[in-house]
Amino acid sequence: MNTLTPKQGSIVTISASMSKGDMIGLKQALIDGLNQGLTINEIKEILVQLYAYVGFPRSLNGLSVFKDLLEERQKEGITDTVGSASAPLWIFHLLSIIF
Repeated sequence: MNTLTPKQGSIVTISASMSKGDMIGLKQALIDGLNQGLTINEIKEILVQLYAYVGFPRSLNGLSVFKDLLEERQKEGITDTVGSASAPLWIFHLLSIIF
């Protein structure tokens, strides 16, 4: 039987909290995700991709919660892994070549 890894489970919890607009639950899901090994850039990508599903206001609220959380963790001396930047979507890359 295939199961989700803790890291993958964190992605589900982050997505569910965002879709419900549960910012308190989102903060805990973000903490859990970072503790399970998600990088800052992976979480940013998750939050940005959710925009299409949860709407712009919730997406902005989620990014704000994440920004505040990172500042809190930095003040507490917690260093989170930034990770590699996400690759641009291939269609935008193609359009940049054409135009």
